[in-house]
Amino acid sequence: MRAISHSIFLISLSLLTLLSLSFALPVGANVTAGTSVTLGTTTAGTADAWGGNVTQVNLTINSSTLHWQGFYGSVTGSLRLASGNESNVSTLKLWTVSTLRGQIYASRASNIDFTALNSTAVTLAAVDSAFSFLSGANDAAAHTGADSLNPAFSIGQYAVGANSEPLIMTLNSTGQSTWQQVVLNDGNTSDSSRYVFVGLINSSGVAYNGQSANFQIIVPENSVGDATPTTYYFYGEVQ
Repeated sequence: MRAISHSIFLISLSLLTLLSLSFALPVGANVTAGTSVTLGTTTAGTADAWGGNVTQVNLTINSSTLHWQGFYGSVTGSLRLASGNESNVSTLKLWTVSTLRGQIYASRASNIDFTALNSTAVTLAAVDSAFSFLSGANDAAAHTGADSLNPAFSIGQYAVGANSEPLIMTLNSTGQSTWQQVVLNDGNTSDSSRYVFVGLINSSGVAYNGQSANFQIIVPENSVGDATPTTYYFYGEVQ
């Protein structure tokens, strides 16, 4: 079961955007998790040894990261003018979403202050410090993305300016860096639980394995000497 820490889940999110008189912000997402998969083993290569001989042996090794978890999947969403929450929703007007736009959000926190995400400056060095297992690693956050390269987008009515936050790109099935995710924090950059990993929704995306998908992200998770999975909470909005 430990493979959960550095594998990739198939996620299907059902997103309900609630518009009210106060704030229209991201809401919790219903999550359906698929089967966990990870990098398979490779048959060991061989070289002959004979007394008195010296042979150069060059090795190619593909190892699975122990510091990141991947998520990808589809998004089903609607736009509503409504009140209430969970199963007790009263809808005044419902719009069908023909072209998906918006974001999904993954965090270790079950309570995110979405009003503060656009006003907290984040660097990938700060991510490595907060998630201490990343510091000094070959797959540290500083080696995984770039500071201040994000596209502009909005969180409810709060704008996130372009080139203000870290951007991480992941690959599609042809090895192209097409999937965008932005790293945000709601006020305490030294606390790993306050980081939010934002996947920008793609209405016609192709995931790393060739499957159709609307988002693809990676999140920090330490599986070095740790047999306990980390819980991530999912939120989302369609616009």
